[in-house]
Amino acid sequence: MPSRRRVLAGGGLGLAGVVGSVRFVERPIPLDHEVESAIDWPMPRYDPAGTGANPDATGPREDPTIRWERDLRDLQGPMPAPPTLYGDAVFVVGRSSLYALEREDGRIRFERTGYSYLSSPTVASADAYRSPTLAVRGNEGVLGLSASGGYALAGRGIGLERWYGPGEEPPTRTFANPVPPSPVAADGTVYAALPDLDRLVAVDASSGRLEWSYEPDLVWPGEPNRPAVRDGTVYATFRPDVVAAIDAGTGDVHWEIELEPAEPEDEHDYRELVAPTATEAGLVVPSRRAVSLLDPADGSRIWEYEHGGRVTDGSVAVADGTVFAPDGRDDLHAIDLETGQEVWTTEYGLDAHPVVAGDVIYLTYSWLDDLIAVDVENGERLWEREIGAGPSQPIVGDGVLYFAGHEGVTALEDGGDGGDGEGGE
Repeated sequence: MPSRRRVLAGGGLGLAGVVGSVRFVERPIPLDHEVESAIDWPMPRYDPAGTGANPDATGPREDPTIRWERDLRDLQGPMPAPPTLYGDAVFVVGRSSLYALEREDGRIRFERTGYSYLSSPTVASADAYRSPTLAVRGNEGVLGLSASGGYALAGRGIGLERWYGPGEEPPTRTFANPVPPSPVAADGTVYAALPDLDRLVAVDASSGRLEWSYEPDLVWPGEPNRPAVRDGTVYATFRPDVVAAIDAGTGDVHWEIELEPAEPEDEHDYRELVAPTATEAGLVVPSRRAVSLLDPADGSRIWEYEHGGRVTDGSVAVADGTVFAPDGRDDLHAIDLETGQEVWTTEYGLDAHPVVAGDVIYLTYSWLDDLIAVDVENGERLWEREIGAGPSQPIVGDGVLYFAGHEGVTALEDGGDGGDGEGGE
């Protein structure tokens, strides 16, 4: 009997599909990647490693003004999914819709309704197609969508859905608010944590074919977090305390550990791990009360930074040798990546997914209405802006910050006369 940690499968969809008796072949509208100074943010947490940081991107450092706003139906919900930025398009999903907006002014490029998407879209290269695949989590699997939107028919996209994987799509779909974790894409493969199945899968970005599947052997698996991918290895954490390193190509398990607290507070102290970040120095693993750096070769602990917080969600950002970690109780901590020593702390008492662009850290919390900018060097708060309740984690491009809210998407930029931008339709 094959190991439940690694299951190979064949199948998947080809380039063509059938809708009723009408056969279609994709002829996509190419995304313009010649946008002057365009900088992408192709997935939540920016890259496969989950650093949440793009050193080449810049966002507003001064109190920002609105570049544009776009009202969108179907984005209502407690935790809007963060947008994705690719070429000249901003992609965002709602409870049953996919939107593509023009990067420069927020105009709607296309809208596709009547589907169910349970995460933000992740841009994945797909050699079988002329445009990228957008990978989104669906019911018990992953949907591969055409980034060009296919063709509209009464608002629905013929040719929008390229594949579902692994296996067959369930006969019914759950229409719910998109929530983490989102898929991760690297080198033509999509890696997805599937909380409803308590497993991690790797599927081909062109066909949806299952490449491998992983569940921990150490304990009955809990909920998986967003994986991190670096140098041909997938790093996974499962709640409450399992960490594993898996070969990205074969699914072979390099190592699997239960991460114990270095200094347990009491016999009931446990890890409650959240999403990891893969770095050159090692694997950064945040947990309820601490942040650990693990050796990628065997999972042994290099250092542990005890912040004593109560992290239950969120992630860390890593930029220029520093880990930026909210503790969920009092502060945002800047930790030296090599030594595990504190660099600075600044008041911020919420679980969050910080993102870094250039020399600025941006913070939002899904239940509040504040967007906060912090200097990476000293933790000084640069500005704070009310942006409406329930913002997504932000993404950053070439001088512009984007976020989704309950009613649409907003783009902010530094200074200028600003104004209200272009309103919704």
